Amino acid sequence: MGGTLNLYQLSELVDDLVAEKKAQLVGDKVVVDLGQLGFRKLLGVGSITRSVQVKVEACSEGAAKKLKEAGGELVNSAPAK
Repeated sequence: MGGTLNLYQLSELVDDLVAEKKAQLVGDKVVVDLGQLGFRKLLGVGSITRSVQVKVEACSEGAAKKLKEAGGELVNSAPAK
């Protein structure tokens, strides 16, 4: 896997990551550390409907906005300029 992940890709991977114990389900929110999976940046291409708490080094403003709208959040990251 590369260093950049699009939001639609994260959306497609969420259930598999939980099943493989690479992400945790906490209540109704999925918690995932993209850095541990080899990703440094999350981009806003696509959409997401699951509530996901994402830890990532860098994130586009679009991805941050879409995550928040879906009930998710970013941890330890700053929106990219």
